[in-house]
Amino acid sequence: MTSTKGFRARPRFRRLAALVLGTAASLALSAVHAPVASAATPPVVLPADESAHPDAGMEWWYFTGHLTGKDVFGKSHSYGFETMVVRNDGLDTAPTGVIYNVNMSVTDLTRGTFKQNRDIYSIQNDQTPAGGGFSFDVGGVHMDGKNGVNHIWGGFPDLSYVYSGLTLKQSTPAALHGGPSGVIPYGPFGESAYYSQTNLDVSGKLFDHGLLVNVTGKAWMDHQWGNWNPGKGGWEWFSIQLSNNTQYMLYFIRDENHNYVQTVGTLINPDGSTVNLPASQLSETALGSWTSPHTGIVYPQNWKVNVPGGTLTVTSQFPDQEVYSDIVTVGSYWEGTTTVSGTINGQAVTGQAYAEVIPFIAMPGHGYVWEQVGDLLGL
Repeated sequence: MTSTKGFRARPRFRRLAALVLGTAASLALSAVHAPVASAATPPVVLPADESAHPDAGMEWWYFTGHLTGKDVFGKSHSYGFETMVVRNDGLDTAPTGVIYNVNMSVTDLTRGTFKQNRDIYSIQNDQTPAGGGFSFDVGGVHMDGKNGVNHIWGGFPDLSYVYSGLTLKQSTPAALHGGPSGVIPYGPFGESAYYSQTNLDVSGKLFDHGLLVNVTGKAWMDHQWGNWNPGKGGWEWFSIQLSNNTQYMLYFIRDENHNYVQTVGTLINPDGSTVNLPASQLSETALGSWTSPHTGIVYPQNWKVNVPGGTLTVTSQFPDQEVYSDIVTVGSYWEGTTTVSGTINGQAVTGQAYAEVIPFIAMPGHGYVWEQVGDLLGL
């Protein structure tokens, strides 16, 4: 049975919402209005769907990965990293006046530290680069991609970690989730278009507190968009990369009472072909928990994951990988680098993964109601 532990505290949980930068103050974006009828999500068509979707209320391009390298003095370094751009049609004005947010974190396994940015937003017009793909500049971070070749530049405002050009290349086809259409169900929340580049080779330069580290590694990119039905819920999500050159995307979606209402899974074979996994053959069980000293939230930590043909253990490499914010309507979630071990079809496997725990989220619909603006501006 699918199960989880924790979530005893509920301070301001992250809602994957956006923030408008006004002329004098920052406005927080919160929950949604009543459902808006819309046509079924069209099938994903690549490369055209690499670009932004003006008809989507929420959309994100999400890179996570694992890097190793040596600095100029020959010392070895190891990192987990996450860099995401979220596009949000919070004002229902797309393709103009669209809210973009960049989120970035680095788990420095050599130092034993976790670093994240804080709420960097801007209002931009949707733009598609000549020839397609995506290209964003938000909060000192540049991200672009086309046909499975991606680049990330920039870093934290305090220059503690700065990418001086990461190149992330996918040699196999992108994985469409939910079957050949690339559309996944979200239980009562509707559906979403969703594909991933699951086996990205990474190379480039990272400045670690001013020290140049030449890095290589493996990464994963998620591109997801849609107009969800409003509601409250959460999920656990795993991007698993195994030593036998297979990958798994696993998505366990909960309602506001922590009942699992949808499970989605994809097996990606070494040649890039995919298998849409039956929900009845997927489960995850938390093996422990971690209490955040920052927010008091109790997160599940370390998991036993059952997939067709085997069982995997996903183990956090560093407990404190909580992404949190001080903005009034933005809460917290856990996004962390992990190791993997287990057995698939009688063969021992190892690997690495990123795990995401969203304790609670107000699912975004298309067109938002602006709430708590008065709390911020006294209106």
